Amino acid sequence: MKYQSIKVLSFAILSALALPVAAQGIVLNNEDLRTDLNWLNQQGVIQISTSTWPLSGEEIQRALSTAKIENNAQQKVINSVMANLEAENTSTKLALFAETDPQNIPQKFADEQKSQYQAALELNAGGKQWDARLRVNAEKDPIIDHGQDVNVEGSYLAGKLWNQWLIAGQIPTYWGPGHEGSLIRGDASRPVYGLTMQRAEQQAFETKWLSWIGPWQYQAFAGRLDDYKAVPDTNLLGLRLTAQPLPYLELGASRTFQIDGQGQPGSLKAYWNAFVGKDNGCNDGVCVGEDNASNQIAGFDARLNLNHFTGIPMSMYAQYVGEDEAGLLPSKKMYLAGVDYSSQLNSMPYQIYAEWADTRTNGDALGISYDHHIYTDGYYQHGFPLGHAMGGDGQMLSLGGDIRFDVMNRLNGRVMVAKVNQSNSINNQAFTQKDEIKALDLTWTHYLKPNAPLKLNGWVSDSDVYGQDAGVSIGVEIPLERSLF
Repeated sequence: MKYQSIKVLSFAILSALALPVAAQGIVLNNEDLRTDLNWLNQQGVIQISTSTWPLSGEEIQRALSTAKIENNAQQKVINSVMANLEAENTSTKLALFAETDPQNIPQKFADEQKSQYQAALELNAGGKQWDARLRVNAEKDPIIDHGQDVNVEGSYLAGKLWNQWLIAGQIPTYWGPGHEGSLIRGDASRPVYGLTMQRAEQQAFETKWLSWIGPWQYQAFAGRLDDYKAVPDTNLLGLRLTAQPLPYLELGASRTFQIDGQGQPGSLKAYWNAFVGKDNGCNDGVCVGEDNASNQIAGFDARLNLNHFTGIPMSMYAQYVGEDEAGLLPSKKMYLAGVDYSSQLNSMPYQIYAEWADTRTNGDALGISYDHHIYTDGYYQHGFPLGHAMGGDGQMLSLGGDIRFDVMNRLNGRVMVAKVNQSNSINNQAFTQKDEIKALDLTWTHYLKPNAPLKLNGWVSDSDVYGQDAGVSIGVEIPLERSLF
């Protein structure tokens, strides 16, 4: 079924790519772009939500159209955003990646390299009401093994109607304000194949009764987990809502659930019970029924821009999610909090952040986080977390930042201390045993052209289990002009 779906998607995308090219509608996870948009937010230049990915190209263009630029550094970041969008719109590109050995540290946002060696050919096309990408990846020595040497991860076909994008494909999802990870939907696993729906532009309601909500967004997802052995054919559903009732405050609410699959109820009643939260009918693995139909995770997040109150371009953000419901709210909770600051040094824009995350259960490693008595492979795909990159029962403190030296060069990096898999869960294949990891991770990006980034990454780490490690990687995207074909 999976391979038939891939064939159908590939055929549809190839057919679409034969049509004339226009602006890209969907923007997939991109660390540099998110950093630049957050920087502009904190500087008071634009107002845009960056906590729900993929983003809409129209929403970025809307925000840029109202930009309040006051100095050269702000203009430099605006130009960087435009260059990123141009790179996203490149009709044909080749991507190459290689690393000396896999990193033994939690993945960061938008780390799409799931193998040690990778080559990809990407084709993009779109129009006012549609968007398509076909990305064919050839991999060797996979970090996340899914039994394929060639895949179409990062491919999609999307159509827009009445300001709503409907996207079919295998694309990463990210929900939350964190720099390093999201407690509920991160992108450390391979993308889940499915359908995504969201608004194109995040305008506020026009009616006075609802306009106080401010700019708002939703993202709904429905897909099927690959190679989920505990309950084959398990579906993953999710819904996220964000709103900005005040220009300096963003609020978000997210919810996901695993449901259906072999041996589990897949009736309309089972889905309805899961939707209304009636899924705690029992708590043992032999209990199967419509009142015990799903494994749910839900929670809230917020980001507060302090520039409005203090004139300092700084934000505070937080997220919490829970495994089980009690009194209509999550009860077995995980936490994330951070602060970031965006400024300039000699007209060089920079951003620094500090972030803490705790995926234990109310502060204790109990083997509950990202686990379930029926969906016993947990909240993972191929053993890699669908939530935070370190998986359940972990703690992580990180310091990071980014500086743009000039139009052609930028440097970002992070230092971290992570205590992973403190319950020794067999489900967590990202970190298979209890460990404490200290690491330094640096990436220099040199733009050969505005739409051709060359990334050099280096890291050093010290693990209680594996000892000291170091490595480097290189990745490049090369635009291929149509005249070459």
